[in-house]
Amino acid sequence: MSSCQAPAVRLEGKTTASGRQYSIFYPQALHIRVLTRRPEAAGPRVQLSVAAAYTDLDSSEPLDLLVSPGRAVQPKATVGFLDGALTITGDSLRISLIPRGQSPPGAELARVQRQHGTLLLQELLVFRGRNVRGPGGSFFQRRALTELPNHRFAVVESQADDLTMQQFAADLLELGALNAINLDMGGWDEGWYRAGTQVVKLGHRRTDTNRQSNWLVFEDPTAQ
Repeated sequence: MSSCQAPAVRLEGKTTASGRQYSIFYPQALHIRVLTRRPEAAGPRVQLSVAAAYTDLDSSEPLDLLVSPGRAVQPKATVGFLDGALTITGDSLRISLIPRGQSPPGAELARVQRQHGTLLLQELLVFRGRNVRGPGGSFFQRRALTELPNHRFAVVESQADDLTMQQFAADLLELGALNAINLDMGGWDEGWYRAGTQVVKLGHRRTDTNRQSNWLVFEDPTAQ
C-alpha cells in the first residue's frame, strides 16, 4: 500500500461524556468472514482480525457457531444465554435478536447455508437503538461489532479494562450504535490491524491466544 492511498482500516479515537476512551475501526470496502483457522498476518489480504464467538472450554471449538461458511457446524444452539445472532451472507451483515436458549429458525439456517454464509451466536449489546444488557456482571476490556447509521459497520474497542456489558452498551449508544453484538475478550482478546506495512496488535491480556478458535476478519479482496 503506497503512502498516498487511504488506509483499508480507518482508526478513530472517541471519548464519551463520562471520559471513557474508545478506538473505532472503520473497514473501508473490505470483505468480512469468520475463520476457524488462525488468519495470516504476514500477507496483505487480512486488514483487521478480532475474536468473534466464544470458545467452548471443554472442546476448544467455537461456541454456537452454527453455520460456517455454508456448512452446518451445529444443528442448534448449545447454551442458553446467547441472545444475538450475526449473519454474514456475501457482503451483507445483519445483527438480530433471538430468544435466549433458542436457536435461529431452521429456515434461516438453511438460507444461510444455501448462500454459503456464516451465522454465529453471541451476546447482544444494543438492538434497534436500545441497551439490552442488564446490570451487574464482570469487568473487562470490551469489544463489539457495531452497526452505525446508514448501515455502516465498525469494530469498537474500549481502552479501559473495567467495563460491564451494560456500561459498554450505554457508551456504544452514545457513540451512535443502532445494533451491536459482543466479541470475545478477556484472555481471548488478541486481535490486530494493518497500518500500512505495520501490524498493530490489539487486546490487553492475550493470555489465551493459543486457545482462540475463531476470528472475525476483514479482508482486502484485491490483495495478492
